[in-house]
Amino acid sequence: MTTGALCAGPALRADTTDTGDPIISPALVSEIKEKSAVRSIIQLKPGQSVEAVAADIEQASEGSRVLEAAQSPNFFVAEVDGTTLEKLKRDSRVQSVYKDELSMPFLDTSTVTIRSVQANRAGWNGTGTTVAVLDTGIDSDHPFFTGRIADEACFSSSSGRDGAVSLCPNNQPSQTGPGSANVEIPQCTVNGANACSHGTHVAGIAAGRMTPGAPANGVAPEARLLPIQVFSRIDNPLTCAIGGSTAPCFLSYTSDQKLALEYVTRVVRTFNVASVNMSLGGSRGYTEACDADPAASGVKPEFDALAGLGVAPVVAAGNAGLPNAVSSPACISTAVAVGATDDADALPTFTNRGNLLDLFAPGVAVNSAVPDDAYGVKQGTSMAAPHVAGAFALMRQRFPENTVAQSLQRLQDTGTPVQFDSAGTAVIKSRIDMERATTTAQAPVNPGI
Repeated sequence: MTTGALCAGPALRADTTDTGDPIISPALVSEIKEKSAVRSIIQLKPGQSVEAVAADIEQASEGSRVLEAAQSPNFFVAEVDGTTLEKLKRDSRVQSVYKDELSMPFLDTSTVTIRSVQANRAGWNGTGTTVAVLDTGIDSDHPFFTGRIADEACFSSSSGRDGAVSLCPNNQPSQTGPGSANVEIPQCTVNGANACSHGTHVAGIAAGRMTPGAPANGVAPEARLLPIQVFSRIDNPLTCAIGGSTAPCFLSYTSDQKLALEYVTRVVRTFNVASVNMSLGGSRGYTEACDADPAASGVKPEFDALAGLGVAPVVAAGNAGLPNAVSSPACISTAVAVGATDDADALPTFTNRGNLLDLFAPGVAVNSAVPDDAYGVKQGTSMAAPHVAGAFALMRQRFPENTVAQSLQRLQDTGTPVQFDSAGTAVIKSRIDMERATTTAQAPVNPGI
């Protein structure tokens, strides 16, 4: 790693003796000075009551209001003004307060390059495992996924301030069960086309299975998929400008990502989840682990909990072409940060890279599923990450007792070395090779990794 329930669900692990002051995001302080109130996440210390703290927030100021306090035992979402923030700074029940940021999807032959084809032929194909995909939903009746969708869920907020509309088919902020992440809904239609194709493409790379018309198998063609919709449709042009897009666009609140990750922790054993794929993030780059920055590390408690359960949090590094940085949440220490290569193991100009990167995988001109039972080509670190998420499914099948760290180390040790310049220093990271990773004999450790 980069050296990293609904109300009935278990609380995430943390230090139960924490009596320190709340961590307040400096960026949130600055934004509240500019605006009347800011949509924020209030993360609580272990054992504290969401209901109690939320009730106090409602009474703190006429300018603040609780938006969502029923879905998690660990945090809630509220619009916070300056008066309320001052009270939160002194509330010993609160762990941290930070803006509910909006993330963008990192948009836009590969399985031959990583030799998962050979691993599949040897029997390592993800059988018995599940890959969770937190993205823009899935075309759930696409033939590439027939019979292998374990379950579905949706955590998608609406907000009048941001112009956000839920993408849950029930038009509510959350939904679980079959059809919950389905993208064949009116909210996903823009100018007559389905604009929620990103998640379907990503899922196909991780675990698509060959069928007439398909380009090839995904990395783990016998693994099951757990698609979770975490995006909202944004109709406000000013909000869409955050990601450099025009309205309507599709962005994801950190709070929805947290709820989705908590949901995964509750079903890990039921579905034998091997990995979670998040091909999304912010635009800012981080050269060091961002754990201490609440604005960037909002999902770290959930990543830590999943890693402790043996689930790899796999995250795209970002597409800004940064030479020595990755985006959030790839910058979290317990994330597996993935950059992109082409089929010749050269680095495309768009991929972020640097010391925080854990692995490379193909991310150029990748052909996979898109809605309406079709296939299409996309590129980006979004496409690289699900190669690695699928790889962890193969590793779970091949080495079921391995920890996330042990499987990651093996992927690094058996991969193909890729050298690049990072801020004037030569750095070597591995592009995954699944034939070597799943063989009994371990290849020599690559120098510099």
